[in-house]
Amino acid sequence: MQIRFIWVGKTRSAPIRSMLEDYLSRLGHLAPCTVVELRDVQGRKGSRGMARRAAEGTQIRKALSPGSKKVALDERGRQLSSVEFSRWMEAEQVRGTREIGFIVGGPEGLSGDIIEAADLRLSLGKMTWTHELSRVLLLEQVYRAHCIRRNIPYHK
Repeated sequence: MQIRFIWVGKTRSAPIRSMLEDYLSRLGHLAPCTVVELRDVQGRKGSRGMARRAAEGTQIRKALSPGSKKVALDERGRQLSSVEFSRWMEAEQVRGTREIGFIVGGPEGLSGDIIEAADLRLSLGKMTWTHELSRVLLLEQVYRAHCIRRNIPYHK
């Protein structure tokens, strides 16, 4: 099963970028995965709030593969334990899902239409995280889910 991570904007922090590269490298040994880094619309005139999220939503829709299972990170989404998340990913593979697209919005979040179109709205917990740190947390949990499924001792 292919895993695609779609997020808005470059990761500017070198330490966070290093963590992303580390988890992508680890995960790459367990599953085929790609990252689609979309252009941040921050600099555009009038691109604030809903207008910014709508412009980013247009880019996200274009980056999604047809038939991909869409998972949107959303603070109001479903909270899963690492084991529950691993079971969800395994169930998707058993169902024949060919690709899961994990979507992380920019600093102002995701547009409503992207959230509504998601097959799963996933929360990383009740605390608020920056969009850059959310990327790391998501990659770590996807890696952990694969370790749980394969009985690799990392997850303990």
